[in-house]
Amino acid sequence: MPVTTDPSWGAAVARAAEARVIFVIGETDTGKTSFTTFLADTLLRQGLSVGVVDADLGQSDIGPPTTIGLGRLRPPVARLADAEVVGLYFVGSTSPQGHLLPTVLGTRLMVDKARRLGFDRVIVDTSGLVQGEMGRLLKQHKIDLVDPDLVLCLQRNGECEHILRPYRGGTRPTVVRLASSGATRRRSPEERRQHRERSLQAYFAGARPVSLDLTRVIVRHPPLYAGQPLPPRQVEELAAVLDDMVLWVERRGNELVLVTPDPLKEPQLRLLQQRHEELGVSNYSLDDFQGVLAGLDDARRETLGLGIVRSIDFAKQTLVVETPVPDAEVAAVRLGRHKLR
Repeated sequence: MPVTTDPSWGAAVARAAEARVIFVIGETDTGKTSFTTFLADTLLRQGLSVGVVDADLGQSDIGPPTTIGLGRLRPPVARLADAEVVGLYFVGSTSPQGHLLPTVLGTRLMVDKARRLGFDRVIVDTSGLVQGEMGRLLKQHKIDLVDPDLVLCLQRNGECEHILRPYRGGTRPTVVRLASSGATRRRSPEERRQHRERSLQAYFAGARPVSLDLTRVIVRHPPLYAGQPLPPRQVEELAAVLDDMVLWVERRGNELVLVTPDPLKEPQLRLLQQRHEELGVSNYSLDDFQGVLAGLDDARRETLGLGIVRSIDFAKQTLVVETPVPDAEVAAVRLGRHKLR
């Protein structure tokens, strides 16, 4: 693997001009987004078409937070936020922690879409999570799955070397190390939180309530209505055993799936297991549905946009979401973990 260490952004652009897929990594506040903007603008001025995959779930510029966005840029480029959003993948969280698989998968799917759209150059701007085992796994899995031609690393004191080391001696990707931007100001966690909330508020500014028919729209996560509903009498018996309200229950093979107002307590779960020794139990509560962000997908399983879950009627199988997305195009819904304040 060719490896160079060059603090010159201009030299990095020269390398990027010869690469189809470019991966940008670096710790938080090393200037990744500023560099990606500079890189995209320079490549565009050279007459190349450029797509940018924004894989930073919490501080995204392309697409709302909780998503991985694909943007089409046109010169001149002052901000990545000015990109035309041509693809989204909903992860459902503002952090990859606990969502490693969908974060890596979504990055790959957006790069694949950029390739299908025929961009001359595809730049992947990643999050600032590089430290520790989680940072290593996240970045290496992304690199391995996306298979970029070039990795551009902005770092201060070698903090990304545990990520880059396995690629030493291979044929690809080429790795270029850059000095981080010294002019970058570190933003506090509160500033980052406020940025996320402002971005989501702006996204939902034109939203309206939409009722989704769950006999037509598939609930992909959590996977409800995929099994056999229990008859009303059995539901009543189950509620009596638990001494609690049961909003929905279905059986999927050897699994019993229940929705209750609050999470079942340990004694209730033990009673349930004693009554159904042969079955595993999955329990969801109303808190898993109310006020959470949801990804709304089309029939091709591509994310159309986001919604905020306002209510769900389990018996009537209807879900009310507040969204700017036309409801006629929605074929599936995925509920995330993030709640809008």
